[in-house]
Amino acid sequence: MSRLHKTRRILFIRAVWFAGFAFAILSNSAVVAAQFRAGPMKIDQSTFAEQLKSLKAANPKMTPAEFVTKANELLDKNGVNFAISFDAATCDRIKKVKMAQKDPNAPLKLGATLKSVDADGASLSLPEPRFPSSADCNCFIELPLLQMTNVDFITILYGRNIKFQMPANFSTFEAFLLDAKDGKTIKRKWRIPFRGIPIGISFDENVLYLGFPDPELDDLSFAVFGEGVFQIATRSEAEDGGKGKLIKTAAGPTEDSRMQFDRWQKSFIVSYKSPCSFAP
Repeated sequence: MSRLHKTRRILFIRAVWFAGFAFAILSNSAVVAAQFRAGPMKIDQSTFAEQLKSLKAANPKMTPAEFVTKANELLDKNGVNFAISFDAATCDRIKKVKMAQKDPNAPLKLGATLKSVDADGASLSLPEPRFPSSADCNCFIELPLLQMTNVDFITILYGRNIKFQMPANFSTFEAFLLDAKDGKTIKRKWRIPFRGIPIGISFDENVLYLGFPDPELDDLSFAVFGEGVFQIATRSEAEDGGKGKLIKTAAGPTEDSRMQFDRWQKSFIVSYKSPCSFAP
């Protein structure tokens, strides 16, 4: 093992060139990184949602089933923009660097070294971070993902599907299936790409269906499987067995909302957070 492998045991985030030097923001992840001599590889955001809306506009008479087939082809090729949040301390450091720029509104150059599952570390250029105004939303980036688990995720890099280990200071949006009897015990957790409203759950409790925020995509639903993979389904599939009813609305920044589905002679309660808001 090289000296670099022995000493560089943190995930780092590189910010803008400021006053002639690279300002480094360090985090506490125990990821073994290997330095690349070449420049960082750029991860571009997915245009999946935009392509879906364009597809619908170009084919207004397309049936929901036909739309789903085309949508899954696009998903396999492009991935979905999956929000990856940083911890509060890292967000504060990134924001300070951004505000210290000559033009605070200029894009921030953000990078990271992540360890792939099958190889050494890769130096990556990340998309521009977003800073929500919601009290319960940390800053986040959006990566084009095909799968997200508790320990790793698959992203698209130069047309290839690459699996990276999940750093300790990365987090995601989540939704939870609660025990219908006590409304507290967590039976299942899903890592979700965006804070969408749950519109369905499968009979075996493995699949959570989210509604798209775009009205043009009302015919579709976003299916998140317990194994961490995604798929597009029709809205009618998501609502099979009965639509959900809101039984609790978030009362504060740390509160959750709850959707109850009464179907197949069973009750399912899903806890989720409202979408992040952004200052105008």
